[in-house]
Amino acid sequence: MQEKQIKIWTYNINYKEYWPEHDQAIVILHGWWWESDSWMQLGELLSNNNFKVIIPDLPWFWKTEIKSVFTLDDYALLIENFIKELKIDELILWWHSNWWAISIKIANRWKLDITRLVLNNSAWIRNDNKRSVKRKIFNSITKLIKKGIPKEWGGRILKSLRNLFYRFIWSQDYLKAERNPYLKQTYLNMISSDLTKDIAQIQINTLLLWGEKDTYTPLSDWLFMRKLIPHSKIVTIPDEKHGIHLQNPKLLISTFLKNI
Repeated sequence: MQEKQIKIWTYNINYKEYWPEHDQAIVILHGWWWESDSWMQLGELLSNNNFKVIIPDLPWFWKTEIKSVFTLDDYALLIENFIKELKIDELILWWHSNWWAISIKIANRWKLDITRLVLNNSAWIRNDNKRSVKRKIFNSITKLIKKGIPKEWGGRILKSLRNLFYRFIWSQDYLKAERNPYLKQTYLNMISSDLTKDIAQIQINTLLLWGEKDTYTPLSDWLFMRKLIPHSKIVTIPDEKHGIHLQNPKLLISTFLKNI
């Protein structure tokens, strides 16, 4: 494995490269709050199976700095330019968790020769009813607290309650994003778009890899995605969770190889 950097626009994109002499390339986009380091085992295993593997750190994550707020289109254009600069003629595009949205944008722009898409435990349904109900409950509790506690206690209690609420709706990522002035709005840009129509336009063969015990991305989401994407296939991996690439990379690779 070699760790390298390449300049795209004003960004020095850090990336890992495995076995550059192999012909078939796989570009892996790490999930939100992950980084290229978390995919090192999987990259090594793929390279041992005759794949050239490229794993970039997207802006702000790990060794790539973020200098402004990003939209989905910004990320898609940056990745397109990154892949073109590396002179990758055709590739398998593999994404994990929240970065599915960038890859859908890339796939539907048809600027790259993508032979297959791999969605690995991808979180994609945004404005679901369960979150709306939980938000209403939270707002009601907040009003009661404001009425029933002294002012000097209110700020601390509401802050703690807010943190618990975001964990309750699986939005810990939002809390983490607040640490950076650009990342908070970038995260909101990532999750606010309804890409249902974009998903339905995908014409590339798509492999949906889902861990059976992934509570972050329920099976109902995947069945809906399978219905939307014309040329797609779901493969359920028993007893695995959201971070299967870390917990059981050998099983993930063997499942991938059996189904491509």
